[in-house]
Amino acid sequence: MASVTRKPQANREERRGQIERQLLDATDRLMADGTSFTELSVDRLSTEAGISRASFYIYFEDKGHLLRRLATQVFADLSGAAAQWWEVADRTDPSDVYAAMAGIIASYRSHQPVLIALNEMSGYDPLVGETYRELLVGIAAQLTRVIEAGQAAGAIRAQLSAQTTASTLTWMVERTCHQNLPSQPGSYDAELARTLTDIIWGALYLQAPEL
Repeated sequence: MASVTRKPQANREERRGQIERQLLDATDRLMADGTSFTELSVDRLSTEAGISRASFYIYFEDKGHLLRRLATQVFADLSGAAAQWWEVADRTDPSDVYAAMAGIIASYRSHQPVLIALNEMSGYDPLVGETYRELLVGIAAQLTRVIEAGQAAGAIRAQLSAQTTASTLTWMVERTCHQNLPSQPGSYDAELARTLTDIIWGALYLQAPEL
């Protein structure tokens, strides 16, 4: 009798990740015309993503659960953009900070509808709000390590509280993008990236930027 082998858990997680990415792209497309997340039905989201309604409910309890998972995907993209600076911060090159800010802004533009939905639902869905805050706290924690390493190397101001400064800068970038980008054209993005770079560099580093 042939043995029955269960699919490894890794396969299920890989499939979940694939479906989450399909649903993230579908949500971005469907909300691009101004439709709110609350107006999107599970049927419409599933059809746009190319999956069945049954598949949706295999992986997600409801739309709130989906939004929390989409938040994880979006913030992975934002963290990936920020890593353009974090991973080479020991070079103390302001162009790395600029590349990170430009990447964050581009990711925000790409996922703007989902990020707007996260902000809206955070106000009345405690689980969404908690997820949103935890993701930003996670980004601030990574920036804290960058600041501490810079302080140890003598490049970043020693008097700064690394944790408080990282949290402040993280929320500054998040709020700035959320408040300004929806009402500004794409031509504004380079100016914003440069402004954020100047502010962050001036707050952290002992040497003046030369871009």
